[in-house]
Amino acid sequence: MYLNPKVSENGSYPALQSLPADGLLLFPDKFLPVFYPEDKRAAGFVTITDDRTTVTSCAWNEEAYQKWCSENPEPDYLAEAKANKEAEISSSCNAAIVAGMDVETTQGTEHFSLQETDQINLTTAYNAVLSGASQYPYHADGQLCRMFTAEEITAISNASIAHKLYHTTLCNHLLTWVRRAETDLEVESITYTAEGLPEDLAANMAQVLAAATSVSEEVSA
Repeated sequence: MYLNPKVSENGSYPALQSLPADGLLLFPDKFLPVFYPEDKRAAGFVTITDDRTTVTSCAWNEEAYQKWCSENPEPDYLAEAKANKEAEISSSCNAAIVAGMDVETTQGTEHFSLQETDQINLTTAYNAVLSGASQYPYHADGQLCRMFTAEEITAISNASIAHKLYHTTLCNHLLTWVRRAETDLEVESITYTAEGLPEDLAANMAQVLAAATSVSEEVSA
């Protein structure tokens, strides 16, 4: 190996080269562990002596290395992992809500997506029912529009509320888990599911959903 004896501005020597060239010093293999220490974030922070052709001694320059470290703080990989996971969880929640849910109607089991326009249309239909309409035009995914009874519109509306509540609640608890995670591996293990939630978060989520269901039943009664 060969060393360019010109020290870089940051206090380190450039990476060693494998081929000789004018101005380079022969760098004995025995100094490689010093030049490339396994327990450091950077290499080349050394002091050397030479005989104009070959490096004759090589010692780690801790002072120069620490100065470089202070000017180049180690990236916060955990914070980056958390930010990425939060974005992933939020995206999964939105996708799950938009995907919609199945509802039993007079035609059997039908699926209803909840894109933004679907939610607006469903709210309009439900408000019409609340105002006294006995039926209202609506449609299930992939089906022609038909007249839905007030009971059907109410069932679809209630199902959509429960569907959105479940996923927003799940998302909230998963994000809480992400934010309090202590390692990259823990963050990476978190996926969009209630399975595996820490015991306290699982208990709180169950309590919130149960309370919300109770309130919904009281309103519907």
